[in-house]
Amino acid sequence: MTGHRDIWLIANQGSGSVREETLAKLDQCCASSDLCIAKRSTFPDDGIPDRQELARLGIDTVVTLGGDGTINAVVTGLAGWDGAVLPLPGGTQNLLTKRLHGDVEVDAVMDAFAAGSARRIRPKIIRCQSGVALAGLLVGPGTSWNEVREALRAGDPRAMLAATGAAIEGTTGRPPVRIARPEAGDEIGYPILELMPHSGGIDVAAYHARSGADFVGQTWALLRQEFREGPHETYGPFPEVELASTGTDPLDLLLDGEPADGRERVTFTLDTCPVDLIATLAEDG
Repeated sequence: MTGHRDIWLIANQGSGSVREETLAKLDQCCASSDLCIAKRSTFPDDGIPDRQELARLGIDTVVTLGGDGTINAVVTGLAGWDGAVLPLPGGTQNLLTKRLHGDVEVDAVMDAFAAGSARRIRPKIIRCQSGVALAGLLVGPGTSWNEVREALRAGDPRAMLAATGAAIEGTTGRPPVRIARPEAGDEIGYPILELMPHSGGIDVAAYHARSGADFVGQTWALLRQEFREGPHETYGPFPEVELASTGTDPLDLLLDGEPADGRERVTFTLDTCPVDLIATLAEDG
């Protein structure tokens, strides 16, 4: 090949699987192809690149190495940009990159991109008043278990013990969440609902665990990235769904794994990603 293609790399080294060896693999892939990392920045310390700066440097591809939350921040920060974002798996669950590339490593994605075996897509996402979710979102008092996962990832046993107690109390002591419109599922609600976007609409997985003991087991599955093995029913697909607290509390949300506040009732709609993403899978998710 002649010439080179400049990219801007945004890496979140606090994410679940971003290690020096991962960055080294990335450098090696670029060195063996026509790709050149013209700019590097760290998220969240350096923020999101300015579109004017990207244009000045002639860069039309931003590569993100981090988790679903990092990718979400980059995509929303570059909404409306005429370039494209290439998300790489660098988090704990990597739900969005699995949707775009399958369950593959960083070097496999970069090799496919360098070889021209990738395409720009605008996948369906979920939008609500609190923001957007590219991979999916969790709603309900069970989202309090996210603090346990963060403490576990940080290797802090004391914080994990405290977070576990708070999560059990929050899950069993706060009102469940129900599917209010269209009417579906159990009227008494669920400790946690998972919303997942795809080309046909929004699927809602309603998890059953109602007691602290039941949810401890379910959450351990979440920490092992096997949350979906828990007992649940799936409803949908819906173009729009409204969730409501069975009490008067505002809903707790995790948008692509990041906490957000909701009202007592929140409407979620299917939308289109606001910037092109680069995918290496042949079919849209």
